[in-house]
Amino acid sequence: MRFIRSTASALFLAASLVGTSAWAHGEGGNAALKGIDQQFLTEAYDHSTEQLAIGELATRQGMSDHVKKVGAQIVTDETEALKKLSKVAEKNGLRLPKAPPAQDMATVARLTKLEGKQFDDAFLAQVRARDNHALTTFQQESKHGKSDDLKTYASEELPVIRGQLDQLKTGVTNVQPKPAPRAQPPKGTTDKQPPK
Repeated sequence: MRFIRSTASALFLAASLVGTSAWAHGEGGNAALKGIDQQFLTEAYDHSTEQLAIGELATRQGMSDHVKKVGAQIVTDETEALKKLSKVAEKNGLRLPKAPPAQDMATVARLTKLEGKQFDDAFLAQVRARDNHALTTFQQESKHGKSDDLKTYASEELPVIRGQLDQLKTGVTNVQPKPAPRAQPPKGTTDKQPPK
């Protein structure tokens, strides 16, 4: 139960990183922001808030050092991404969500229930899927967006997303639990076999 509360807190912390910016999913904001830019703003925010929450979860719940490192890097990357996105939104009079999407909460809740290798595998798969989707979304915005600020933001974040995907490739194969420490033989004995 503590994991669920702290992970939900991480999602709301992600929302608070964008400050008092308002809501991109609904009314208000810049009327000129339409189509691909509006969709991108929403998807970029959703991507970063979910990645931040599951990255934070991986730092606590991951079994392998690799997963913990990936999680920590994601927390760093997405915290910075949300700060930048908030500045872009504020500069342009745009609104960002005040709460994470329900789908992201469901993903985090699902991951929270997993342990060990099962958690590590599910976490890595989720990050890979989200980053692959984000890569396409951010490339589209950087090429076809109408807002110069959002195009710049997307272009600056593309290397970060690629870096996360590259980090997933290292150390992912054959994730095994750490071996238990070897029991020491009682004093006065040796674990060596006598010669035959």
